[in-house]
Amino acid sequence: MGWNTSVLFREAVTADEAVDDLAITEFSGELVEADQATSALKPDALYAADSGGWAQVWNPMMDVVMGWEPTDPGRALVVFFSSVSSTYGFTLFTNGERTRHYVYADGAAVEDEGTPLPVEAEVPVPSWGPDEDFLWSIITAVTGLRYDEKLRYRVYPI
Repeated sequence: MGWNTSVLFREAVTADEAVDDLAITEFSGELVEADQATSALKPDALYAADSGGWAQVWNPMMDVVMGWEPTDPGRALVVFFSSVSSTYGFTLFTNGERTRHYVYADGAAVEDEGTPLPVEAEVPVPSWGPDEDFLWSIITAVTGLRYDEKLRYRVYPI
């Protein structure tokens, strides 16, 4: 199964604060497992959790977090996975400024701004280009987080 979703990681804010900053404020009261939050099984919601000092907000429809810009000087990472179209990318914000932006599609880098992160040179990239493993290496290098199947996510209908 390929990944088709997007996620916003924000350092030093709670999941509720991160979702509120996206203009979504109503928690449904429902909690879901990681496999639902990180997939498009129920795409009409945001899924938020706190882990390791980072808030993570998953957006299966890729319509809310993709255009997010910071309003504070914290660190943030926006990542999107689109295995259907073999398009993958991430944007890193440091001190509220965009410091790295990379998008790979159809076998080539289509957007490549800022200084590559050291991890980018360390991750083996398949012949077809960056994929989910590449992006998870970026996520782990920046946030220290790995995919946690036991993490529970709060559901915010959109």
